[in-house]
Amino acid sequence: MTPGEHLKWRTNAVLTGPQVVHVRSLLAATTDLEETESYQIALAPHKHLPAEILSLVFTLCIPAPIILPPAPKAPALAIAQTCRRWRQTILRTPNLWCNIFLDFTNCAKPLRLIVYAKQWLRQSDALITLRNSTSRWGERLLLKHDIDIVRELVVPFSSRYREIDLRFVESSIDDFFCLPERAIDNLEILYLETLGVTMPFSASRLDVFRAGAPRLKRVLLSTDMCSLDPAVLGLPWGQLTALHFIATYIPPLAMHAIFRAAPNLEECSCSIVQMDDALVTDLERLPDCMLQHLRVLMVEFAPSADPASDHVSPFLRPLILPALADLELRPLEAGFLPATPFPYAAYQALLARSRFTLSRLAILHYIIPVEQLLHVLQDMPSLVAFQLYLWETTEWDAEVLAGLRDGSLLPRLENLTFSMYPLDGVLDALEGRVKLGNREKATVARMRELNMEVTWRPDISAQGMARFMRIAQAGELKCRAFTHTRTYAHDRTSTQVFAASV
Repeated sequence: MTPGEHLKWRTNAVLTGPQVVHVRSLLAATTDLEETESYQIALAPHKHLPAEILSLVFTLCIPAPIILPPAPKAPALAIAQTCRRWRQTILRTPNLWCNIFLDFTNCAKPLRLIVYAKQWLRQSDALITLRNSTSRWGERLLLKHDIDIVRELVVPFSSRYREIDLRFVESSIDDFFCLPERAIDNLEILYLETLGVTMPFSASRLDVFRAGAPRLKRVLLSTDMCSLDPAVLGLPWGQLTALHFIATYIPPLAMHAIFRAAPNLEECSCSIVQMDDALVTDLERLPDCMLQHLRVLMVEFAPSADPASDHVSPFLRPLILPALADLELRPLEAGFLPATPFPYAAYQALLARSRFTLSRLAILHYIIPVEQLLHVLQDMPSLVAFQLYLWETTEWDAEVLAGLRDGSLLPRLENLTFSMYPLDGVLDALEGRVKLGNREKATVARMRELNMEVTWRPDISAQGMARFMRIAQAGELKCRAFTHTRTYAHDRTSTQVFAASV
């Protein structure tokens, strides 16, 4: 019996008009509630789903990584605030709390962020991934309150980390290497970056890796133009598949020792600075070194004081890289050094020895004669991505433009990044190539992305920029105009994009 019916049958008294109206309204409200409840049951089957199914649904609905501090409408918080059962279920789903990104860039209360991170990491019962963004302001607040990310978040959970990707501005990353023995047995990926001027590694030998890192596969160390003796690290070279030294100077002979000790490398980046005649002689005496699995190579060379000397060829000469698919060559600190010729002879010799087939080639901040550029492009029609930053601001060569437009050059090209100006002579060729690739029976690949690097270029006309962006709309491809000063292929330094297609 419903509450309204109970009220109706409790008395035999005749109801007055207002009482009849009141009783009828109660009966109608009760009926509405019953109908609403039936609809809720029909439309909300999750109320009867097992907790295991709910956990799976939550895992699929919540994006990874979870960004801290969380936004008010973050999916994890919204789910936790829905009902008690959902909150209990989500807190008992450990995989939801194991991939965290700490955003110190726009964080007004970094101390609260650390508290959030501790709570969420304790909730996790799985291997952890921890990343962060940083700013000088955010780090200074942490230092002011004696809060150290490594001490607060890495050390207490070190045995459960699968991936650590941290960057620092004010502080050094020495503290990371003070972890106790056997603390990183589950670590697979380690990215550490410091922009501070302090030396990131002490001169003493580090034992954190020697004591055990059996799963470690990928390492990236980025410093602020610091020299480093790799022997200090004691990394397990033989098990690494990716090794990137970004803006970190490695002695050439030491780098070749790493190549020989790391036969499983698939990706590698390094900066070579110290080159003299004696070192060149030592490099020329090295036996051949074949890296059968290396697919990605970025090498940054310090330009020679003598333009006639070649310090690139001696370093590359011992290498045989049959699987190489992604090659990037660049001079060290290109924005502050004299114009440097592209090491064409070294590139050709490496190609002749290795017989690789590239899908991506980056020639950054060199001067290169047109005939050499044409020869490089004609010999590598397999390129899908091509990145070319020339030192000088010059007109594009007519033969290069014609080849791009009609597809005789780089027929498989899908991604082009360039920094050559002025735009007026380039846009016709780019627009023609985009239209050619969009035809129904196209003989060339469809262009998917055009990127224009405009660092130090305040003289680009508004008309040229507008036309550049219209190419994106007509060809349905991504277009970006951006500026940055550190353009390493594997560097995560923020890029300022001031024009981009949707």
